Amino acid sequence: MGSMADVETYDFSDERIDLGSGVTLPKSWRARVSGEQDVPGTITVRVEWDDVLRRTAVSFAALEREAEGVDITSQVLREVRTHWIMTRSALDVVTVDVGSEGGGERDRIPVREFLSRVRAHEEREPLESLHAAISVYRVATAISYPPLKLVADTLQISQSTATRLMSRARDSGLAPEVRVQEPRRAPAVDPYNPGRSFDPAAPHQGPAQPGGPSIGR
Repeated sequence: MGSMADVETYDFSDERIDLGSGVTLPKSWRARVSGEQDVPGTITVRVEWDDVLRRTAVSFAALEREAEGVDITSQVLREVRTHWIMTRSALDVVTVDVGSEGGGERDRIPVREFLSRVRAHEEREPLESLHAAISVYRVATAISYPPLKLVADTLQISQSTATRLMSRARDSGLAPEVRVQEPRRAPAVDPYNPGRSFDPAAPHQGPAQPGGPSIGR
């Protein structure tokens, strides 16, 4: 991969969706990115919370060429990573409300900071682990990231332990929305260090780069 393109988020709706565990996000927003490798133009996507999918989804995507002499072909469109852009932009708009040190007021912190805090936390009581897993699961649906993978990576537990925790969260009624089968593979985004390729310090590896073989490789 060449240098990662910058994603700019804008046009957020004032209405926020509350997923529980203090996790909130705008009902919709837009993101644009230029300078993506192999995409000669500006990609714009609109992202919305989708009640049917129970996660964020891309509702609109467009590509505008950067200059004359460029043709937007189906080959070029295949290089447009809408899901990567959605997850990358969600990391800029999703927040988590957490208890402050002295109790009382709650602090609203960026999702990356929240994930880093959970990750740095060493010892947990079983109930604490359960609640941490639920909040990370809800973050994953907010950023449309495979939730069991994010729970496993962030709590630094195995995927099977993550699955057991989430089954318990669902069956106990603490998080009835939980689905335990893992959807789609992870986009190549590192949720802890966005802008770099996904490379968690976790035992299982991130995905291969998206996209099929390019012509003439």
